[in-house]
Amino acid sequence: MKLPREASSRLFNKFKAAIDGIIVGLKTDRSIRFQWLIAIAVFAVFFLVGIELSDWLWIILCTGMVVSIEHINSAIEELADFVEPKYSEHIKRIKDFSSAAVFILSITSAIVGLIILLKYL
Repeated sequence: MKLPREASSRLFNKFKAAIDGIIVGLKTDRSIRFQWLIAIAVFAVFFLVGIELSDWLWIILCTGMVVSIEHINSAIEELADFVEPKYSEHIKRIKDFSSAAVFILSITSAIVGLIILLKYL
């Protein structure tokens, strides 16, 4: 099925915006770069270990969620700083909540990764 020209153009622009978000994040945000580097390291380790397909699904899911939530966290921080450039206790709480989401998901994903890794040691 062919998409109408206008629909395919909108779809292309959405993908372009997503790729732009990844690139800008990697260029400008240290936390995003860190999470991407960790993701690459995790993939390398599990590739060398030679895990099964079912385990790859968990690793890909966890890694993708952590990187995604870091992008969301960075977007929230960027928006908060734009809305209120001066220090605000309320903005601090918002940023702390967002940061906590990344931390909780990172710890949970690390536990999943360790459980999988233990199967192969």
